[in-house]
Amino acid sequence: MGNASNSGARRGPSAGGTAYPNERRPWTTGELKTLSTMRNEGADAIAAILGRSPKAVRRMASKAHVSLRVRPGDICPICGMREVRPHTMAARHGMCPTCWTERLTRLREEEAAQRRAEREYQAAKKRAQRA
Repeated sequence: MGNASNSGARRGPSAGGTAYPNERRPWTTGELKTLSTMRNEGADAIAAILGRSPKAVRRMASKAHVSLRVRPGDICPICGMREVRPHTMAARHGMCPTCWTERLTRLREEEAAQRRAEREYQAAKKRAQRA
């Protein structure tokens, strides 16, 4: 595994903040062990547990020679009932198509709520400036 840290990463806070608490921090041996033992769960699930982005998990898995590939016949780690179909976008994230669709729906609903809240905030700000 060698040096697990990302030596090319910039130091300091990222622009605009981040949703990942461990962003840009060196990978610990415990995190690498979690990565290799939970490889069948998919990059998204591992990222949520480690507090890193799915892209960072895939990159480190590649560096550490850990395959995140979901094999045919694997059961979805989210619902535990349906089989993961290979060669689909859902399989790339380690999910069955149903769980993938539900996840996308939740994400789009969250994005819409965020946009709605931002519009309401801007409108209230504008009203306060007029008063």
